[in-house]
Amino acid sequence: MATDLTNVFGDEICVTAQPQIIHRQYIGYPGANGLTSMHLGTRGSQILITGRLRAAGNTYSLARAALISLIRDIEELRKPDVAAADYSFMDATFYSCVLDAFELLRDAGGKAIHFNTDKECFCDFVAVFVSLSY
Repeated sequence: MATDLTNVFGDEICVTAQPQIIHRQYIGYPGANGLTSMHLGTRGSQILITGRLRAAGNTYSLARAALISLIRDIEELRKPDVAAADYSFMDATFYSCVLDAFELLRDAGGKAIHFNTDKECFCDFVAVFVSLSY
């Protein structure tokens, strides 16, 4: 059964599946004009997830600690011993995926974590899963 991406990243996400990555090798030969190419097969596809992580607390310190805990949980998915898994979002399922990249986005002032009047800490992020199957 696939894990819903909203269980990992929350409700404030946008998920975009990219076309498959095709790997080709190009070779040129001395004295010959042009190139030849060898099709080496597909290399999976990327699933881009952008959004906002949000955590609440009575104080900035508590809200920030809760947000950092969410970030650490997501970082656990990047460890090399974590097996590929199936993920779903709305009516789409992405098979055999690994979390390849996870980055917090900074504002113009260089700040990544923000606090609002609802006693919430939040940060914007970009995550990239790679689907190992096509």
